[in-house]
Formats: sequence, structure tokens, C-alpha cells
Amino acid sequence: MGTVFAISIPRVSLPAEELFKIGPLPITNSNLTMMIVMVAITLFFLAVVRKLAIIPGRRQALAEIAVDGLLGFTTSTAGSRSLGRKIFPLAATLFIFILCANYSGLLPGVGTIYITKDVPVAASSVADLKPAEKVRFEQTSPDGSGVLHNEQVPIFRSPNADLNMTLAMALIVVVLVQYLGIRSHGPGGYIKELFTPVFLGPIHIIGELSRIVSLAFRLFGNIFGGEVLVTMMYALTFVLVPTVFLGLELFFGLIQALVFTILTIIYIQLAVSGHGDSHDDAEHEDSGLAAAADHLG
Repeated sequence: MGTVFAISIPRVSLPAEELFKIGPLPITNSNLTMMIVMVAITLFFLAVVRKLAIIPGRRQALAEIAVDGLLGFTTSTAGSRSLGRKIFPLAATLFIFILCANYSGLLPGVGTIYITKDVPVAASSVADLKPAEKVRFEQTSPDGSGVLHNEQVPIFRSPNADLNMTLAMALIVVVLVQYLGIRSHGPGGYIKELFTPVFLGPIHIIGELSRIVSLAFRLFGNIFGGEVLVTMMYALTFVLVPTVFLGLELFFGLIQALVFTILTIIYIQLAVSGHGDSHDDAEHEDSGLAAAADHLG
């Protein structure tokens, strides 16, 4: 915790914080929230599927509206009904998970319920400790690193406020895009498309790799920055002011889920269709969406 004008400011940690371990596998607060979100989504759709009716109830109607809307959205964005139906499961899964994960960070208790534990501190971070934290710091290594005793660690954290989560999703998307491109054109055809024209081959390769950074950091930066902003507003102002920022975060959470999903569909459509006549148009649309997302963020 820090202070500004004698007001207590919660400590903001860029990496997710470890809560416990299952064998050698560390479980962080973002991992825990991710698992809760996944279980909640799974249970909701299982409950809907188990009690399907000709006249839908509220849950079934909500699920049908979401599925039908996402199917129409995917097919229209892909530009082909057949391609849209093939990639619909991926697009719908990404959109629903990202949206729910984004909104999970706005729930009461996320980021505000703490446990007290000893936190490792790297030598490079010791100088950044507040005076009150230095009292609780114990050096345990000759290189200057140590342990911060009795530190408050939030139990829950939005999954997409963890770069590991957004980077994992971006890697899955980009690897899948390459696989679908090779499957559609064959290895030789894909390499030919990638190096058409030859002198632009390295640029195309860099462009494919930059998509990982683009997808991961855009989503992470917007969600993490939004959570920090809301936290600071709660600490520094009265209750009505943070409510305005919560409303904005609801909007931004939806926009980021849409942007990630749209770019995924465009990348797949571009890989399947090749780098021919549609390349410039798709890349132009990609750049426009990325610019819009950065502007909204």
C-alpha cells in the first residue's frame, strides 16, 4: 500500500501474483479467476442444453440470442457463410470468454479481497519499495533479493489483466491461422503466397509475428489500465465518480472482445484466401480496427 495526500493507495502489481501451488504448478490470482469464469460459462450452457424447450425460457432465450447473433456476426465478417460456420465455434468461444473475463474484473470482491502472505522481491525492485514496505522486507540472497513479509495479495484478478493469458490466446490464434493457411494452400502454396512478391517476404513474416504482439498487448493494456484507473478512482474519490468509470469499462470490455474476435476472423479469412487481391483490403481493415481499438483504449 502507498499513500497520496494521506490517502491509502492499493499496491498495483503488473504480473499476476501467486496464491498457492499444485505440485510444481503455481496458481495465480488471475488463474483462479479464469477457472471460475470458465466453470461459470460451462455450467450456464450445460443448464441451457439440458432443458431445451420449443418455447424457450429466459436462459435458453438468452443463449439463443447470443449464439444466433454471434453466428450472423461471424459469417458477415468472414465474408463467406461456409467459412463463417466453420470458424464460428472458435469466434464464439473467444468472444464469450473474453467478454466474461473482462467483466469479471468489475465484480465486487475482485481486487479488493486479500490474503496475507510473504511475497518474493527481486533485487531490481527493492529500491522501489515504500518506507513502510522496507520495514517488512528481509533480504535472503547476496544479490539483494528477498521476501516482503505480510503483504496483502488480492485473491481475484481479471484474467485478461494478466499478460500471460492474453499472450496465450494470441499464440493460439496465430498458430491456428498458420495451420489453416497451410491446410488451405498446402506447404508449397502457403510459402509461395507468403513470398509474393519475393522482396516483401520478410515483411510478411514480420507482419504475421507482429499479430501476436498486437492481439496480446492491446487486450492486456486496455483491461489492466482500466482496472488500475477504477482502483485509483475508488481510492481517491467518492462513490459516484468511480461509477462513471465502471460504465466506461463495461463499454471498453465489450469493444475489446469484439476487436479480438474480429481480428481473429480477418486473420483466418486472409490466410485461407491467400495474399492475393484481397490482401490489401484485409490488411487495410485490420489496420483500421487496430487504430480504432487503440483510440478507444
